[in-house]
Amino acid sequence: MLRSLSVRPALLASVACASLLLLGGCASVSKDDLAKVQAQAAQAQQSADQANQAAAAANQKADQALSVANQANQTANDTNEKLNRMFKKTMMK
Repeated sequence: MLRSLSVRPALLASVACASLLLLGGCASVSKDDLAKVQAQAAQAQQSADQANQAAAAANQKADQALSVANQANQTANDTNEKLNRMFKKTMMK
């Protein structure tokens, strides 16, 4: 079964790294530049959250499909056993 992976730690690390690179690249950072970086980070976080939700939904659908497949397999096995019993009864007559 699939498990959703959290992208939050990787996202936070990349945002922190980008912030350090921006801050280290120049002696002063304007409030406007900082606001742009924060807006990009917020947008990236929103995208990551949406991807995480989509992965969780896909995981749930996969679990449901696996359950249906297991039920179908069990039904097929039961039918096969019934046919084998009927065939044996016919052969004994």
